[in-house]
Amino acid sequence: MAEDKPKPAATATENGEADATTKPENGSKQQRKGRDDQKPIEELYDLSKPIPRVEKPNKVEHDAKLDSMNAEFEKLKTQKNKVQEKIEAAMGAGKNTEMGKAKDAMQALRSKKGKLIEEKRSIRAKLDALKAQGDKLVKDKKDAKSTIRFTSVQEIDAEIAKLQRQQETTSMSLNEEKKLIKEMDALKASKEKIKDVKEKDLGLEDVKKQRTIINNLIKDKDKEIDAITKEMDVIGAKMKAMSEKETDKKSSLDGLFKERDKLKKDISALLKAKDNLRDEYRKKQNVWWDYQRAVKAQKKIQYEEEKKKREEERQAYLKKLEEEELKKIPYEEEQALCDYLADYLERTYVNDGAAAEDTKVVAKKEDIVAVKDDPFAGFTPVTKKTEEEYFGKGKGKKKRQRAPKKAEAAGPFVLSVDSFEQFGLIGLNPPTSLEGVPQSIKELREKKEWYKQQPRGSVPTAKDIRKQNEKNAAKLRQDTSASGSSSGGKGGGGGKFTLSSDEFVPLGKGASATVDASSWGQKPAAAAEAPPAAAEET
Repeated sequence: MAEDKPKPAATATENGEADATTKPENGSKQQRKGRDDQKPIEELYDLSKPIPRVEKPNKVEHDAKLDSMNAEFEKLKTQKNKVQEKIEAAMGAGKNTEMGKAKDAMQALRSKKGKLIEEKRSIRAKLDALKAQGDKLVKDKKDAKSTIRFTSVQEIDAEIAKLQRQQETTSMSLNEEKKLIKEMDALKASKEKIKDVKEKDLGLEDVKKQRTIINNLIKDKDKEIDAITKEMDVIGAKMKAMSEKETDKKSSLDGLFKERDKLKKDISALLKAKDNLRDEYRKKQNVWWDYQRAVKAQKKIQYEEEKKKREEERQAYLKKLEEEELKKIPYEEEQALCDYLADYLERTYVNDGAAAEDTKVVAKKEDIVAVKDDPFAGFTPVTKKTEEEYFGKGKGKKKRQRAPKKAEAAGPFVLSVDSFEQFGLIGLNPPTSLEGVPQSIKELREKKEWYKQQPRGSVPTAKDIRKQNEKNAAKLRQDTSASGSSSGGKGGGGGKFTLSSDEFVPLGKGASATVDASSWGQKPAAAAEAPPAAAEET
């Protein structure tokens, strides 16, 4: 009978005909997820040696092979579909025959029988649930009975009345009376347990009734299933007799089935080859990826070694600078700055620039180099006063009488911004008037002597103060820009800095409000001599 049953049409899943052109979903995510569990790169490569180069797999070539396999897959799939259509046509041609009618009847009986079996299973599940419920009630009832001595409320009331008479008619100690009262309370509490036991008894009776009903339903389903089985046996015998007469049709169907099975095998082999190609490409990709990881790890190690080496060189350089600094006189720069500022004030404001002019003349004479073997030795320049002939005609012009220069008005006392900063580096206030210059010179000389007496590192150096001033200025610029953007450009001037503004303050350390600031921010009448940089003089 099994030979006469036509083979059902195979599904795409059974044939292995998953869409060959569709790549697995989340394939790249799964591959990346697998890389989280990969081996440490130190186990795959020796990072202390040169790493052999690994070429990246050719994805274009791999995709071309996949496309070729996909085309072959579509071709085989088309052939198999054609064979499947022939099978369905041959099987559909016999539906109106006696064999077709018998097969339809057999199929209907099978469906009905399967439905009855499912109904029987659901009823059996209900019966199992009722059995479990009854077992639980029996257990609970047994546990409740184990804690009580009486089986009815009347027996408990009689025992309580007995104990009450004993309490009223019998003399006893206080402890005995307490014990008696406790026993009566326990008997009263056991009444609830008696009620609980009775409720469980009622529940058990109900469960037994429901189990009886369900057992009857199961018996009825068994009878129906047996009746359908007998009908199926009758129809099966008829189909067996008719199948012996349709041998030619059966042989043609068998040929189509074999052809379809062969195409299925070819499709499965092609899909397996395709999977192998993908696995091989994935392996090469993983090897290349490990190579990339090894190169990055090796570069990182080399970078760390180079960084460590640079740090060691930097520390050695700083140590050398520190040793050279220790060889120097403590606060040598500050002492030189004190001398420079004191000399500048004396030369500019105390000696009226005379000493400066003498120094310039001496310097110019020292810079002159005598010429040896001068070809123009003995020559004198021609002048109108000494020579009779001159390269020119006519009478000479009269000398123009120039008006004597007016004495320049003495301007206000002015110091450059650099001088303010230099005074601030040594913690002194700059002079604000000509009368204060001698006192500032005295303070500078005393400051120099004070620096000589200070041990190394006891007070901040000019370099330290300069760095701190730069940090404060940068922070002030940031705060000013932030406040200017938040205020929307209020205050006029667009945030530009002017010396005549009330916000200008001297750069000297410890400047007080008593200092005369009448000349700050004003344009001087005549340009004062600006002191050269302290670094040039030192």
